[in-house]
Amino acid sequence: MSTLEVINKSQRALSPVDVTTVQERVYQSLRLGLLRGEFLPGEQVSIRGLAEVLGTSPMPVREAVARLIAERAIEQSGPRTLRVTSYLASDHESYIRIRMQLEGYAAERAASAPKNPILIDVLKRHNESILEALVVRDFDAALAGNQAFHFQLYRAGGYPQLLDIISTLWLRTGPIVASARRDEALFERIFNIGVRIHGDVIDAVAQRDRAAARRAINLDIRSSHLSIRRFYKRVLSGAEEPQP
Repeated sequence: MSTLEVINKSQRALSPVDVTTVQERVYQSLRLGLLRGEFLPGEQVSIRGLAEVLGTSPMPVREAVARLIAERAIEQSGPRTLRVTSYLASDHESYIRIRMQLEGYAAERAASAPKNPILIDVLKRHNESILEALVVRDFDAALAGNQAFHFQLYRAGGYPQLLDIISTLWLRTGPIVASARRDEALFERIFNIGVRIHGDVIDAVAQRDRAAARRAINLDIRSSHLSIRRFYKRVLSGAEEPQP
């Protein structure tokens, strides 16, 4: 066998490098950051800055950001300017109403599934992690625990397509919830109430009470929304100086 034949045979045995894998990892990382409220509404971001944080080249970041713009989680505010989608009261109210319908249904699905002690234990651990984070005033951890609780519950409903739709709505509302960190007392109140309501969700799922699971999730979504709406009214009225 000639040298050229050996080289060609070796090349045929190699798998091509899949650059989409890097793009997907970058996209999922940015998506998770938005879901957990690691970005704030109206916050300016840049391709280069995100690439530096993620430790990658600008190209996969550019591809990921294009997808997030299509999902209306990030908006192009200028020729070279990007920002997390800003708060608009009417849009947020619409998202909340839709979330209550979809997430209420997902909670019903989780409650109607066969009893799953492991699910109950995991939900309890996520809920406890929120409370522990609040005690030490680690608000990022509280947001992460809240996101983990909700998506663990919705995943148990067994409809991955529904989970995808809910995730898209969370991309648009997650940064808004996170903005409550600027008012620490408000943030703690929202999440302490949320922990108590989560307890009702867990009880409903454990008892396979579909109606109670829906009611509790809807109360959780609505109560935090009302507090955040009051917060933004203060900000937009000039009672508090808005931050980008």
